[in-house]
Amino acid sequence: MMKRKRDNGTNETRRKLRNRRKTPFVPFHFVCFVISLLLATTAAGQSGRRITPPPSAEAPVVRIETREVILPLNAYDADGRNTTDLAPADILVIEDGLPRPVTDLRRDPASIVLVLDLANEIGTFKNGATQRREPKAESSTPIERNAPVWERKYDIIPRPAPREFADNFVSELASGDEIAVIQYSDRVQLIQDWTSDRESALAALRSKYRIGLKSRYYDALGLAAEKLRDRTGRKVIVMLTDGVDTASRLREREAHAAIERTGAAIFIVGWKEVLTSEISFAIEWIGRRERQTTSTFKRVHELRRFMSQIDGASYTLQQLASESGGEWIAPEDFDALVSGAPRSLHREIGAQYSLAFLTERGPGLEPERRVDVLPARKGLTIRARRRYYIGDAVGQ
Repeated sequence: MMKRKRDNGTNETRRKLRNRRKTPFVPFHFVCFVISLLLATTAAGQSGRRITPPPSAEAPVVRIETREVILPLNAYDADGRNTTDLAPADILVIEDGLPRPVTDLRRDPASIVLVLDLANEIGTFKNGATQRREPKAESSTPIERNAPVWERKYDIIPRPAPREFADNFVSELASGDEIAVIQYSDRVQLIQDWTSDRESALAALRSKYRIGLKSRYYDALGLAAEKLRDRTGRKVIVMLTDGVDTASRLREREAHAAIERTGAAIFIVGWKEVLTSEISFAIEWIGRRERQTTSTFKRVHELRRFMSQIDGASYTLQQLASESGGEWIAPEDFDALVSGAPRSLHREIGAQYSLAFLTERGPGLEPERRVDVLPARKGLTIRARRRYYIGDAVGQ
């Protein structure tokens, strides 16, 4: 019996060996390849990397959008008079070195924002000219020639110069044009929203005219830009200002960017010449007639510093007007400021065209464009905006 058991064990061992030989044989190097592939796939999944397919042979499609841009333009003949018969064939438009087709020249009604500087930082010099009295030949009392009236008494000014300027400008508002009025000093105030009614605007000036000490010039620019944001057609900003800022929350760069994006033509009546004349007279008077003390030295220093400020600001104002296609006006005296300047402004604004031309906008192109509008007619002179933004604020 012991021999039979031993035979059965041997037979069982042989049967297991035959079954193992039936399992398919897998080469060792193939097993290694599969394991390495699985490990690489697992690592890529854990790191978040994706296998990028090879680039397509087809080139990407670049979409170019054609748009119409509208800019302000004034034209003058050989004698310097406004040209009223300008045609598209009379001008050339070059944008960033490329010619652009002119589609239209028209005269749209204007949306005009009037901005008034009522800040008296260094005194009431903006109210009006210093009154002077001449000596009388028969008088036995010696009176110095050109002595100011404050030597004897003060006269009440019934209507300060900025108010008189604004009244004269509003009174001549062209039919179809609309106006909004902003005044600034310690605060920036919209004293008249959009209207074509001259009497309403004049009534607002009578009841809401307020002077102050500080100057929020940049904030006033920001409000002017906001009022023009949704306006269509021709956009105009008229400012009576010295360009000095002492209290704004808005920064200079932000204010200028906002106002340039409106696409408006900016007409600026500057205080420089008028104030320089008045302040110089005051400095001379203090030096000749007042006792020289710490207070007088401080006052003269303050006045000289302010003259330096308005001199520097006037350069920036001229650049702002020129780049916009508007105009810089520097009256020499108060008469020219309150009477001559409003007439000149209305003459220029009334002769202004809206120039329309086609441009292209594609991905990656700069939003700000340089544009040159050139005359194509003998004896013609063109004044137009030199830069514009291709965003929704221009030409829409």
